[in-house]
Amino acid sequence: MTRTLLDITRDMDALDALLVEVEGDVTDPKVQKAVTAWFAELDADLKGKVDNYAALITTLEARTDVRAKEAERLARRAKADAASAQFLKDRLRTELEARGIQKVETDRYRVSVVSSGGKLPLVIDQESLIPGALLRVIPEQRVPDKDAIREILERGQAVPGAHLGDRGRRLSIR
Repeated sequence: MTRTLLDITRDMDALDALLVEVEGDVTDPKVQKAVTAWFAELDADLKGKVDNYAALITTLEARTDVRAKEAERLARRAKADAASAQFLKDRLRTELEARGIQKVETDRYRVSVVSSGGKLPLVIDQESLIPGALLRVIPEQRVPDKDAIREILERGQAVPGAHLGDRGRRLSIR
């Protein structure tokens, strides 16, 4: 019978209830033997369950890497397809315009050379001739220099508005 972590947690709760019931006194050899066997069973189940969870985690991480690489490969192919499609559209438009053809209807498509909609494109020929009232200044963005701040804090000096945090914890599966 495969036991879940929930089953093991319930057993641990039951053990806790047993210890409360005997007020923590487990000096009776029968109780000690039962508790020892219970822990051994739980420990075996826990190790197996954690092993299976770790196996699933490593499988998912490996699948993530494979899928990410495949997504990158497909993105490169999609980008190449888009560039090819744009090249072919531009070439077809150029050829139709050169022949003075505005529209071609085929069995599957209607191909037309039309003017683009929306606002007319703006072209700046010489920026120095633009009047000052039509220029705007975008301030330089300032961000903290994390490497310099870290060096100062590691030397034991204070930096207002910054401090070194505690190292986090993580699960390592190899």
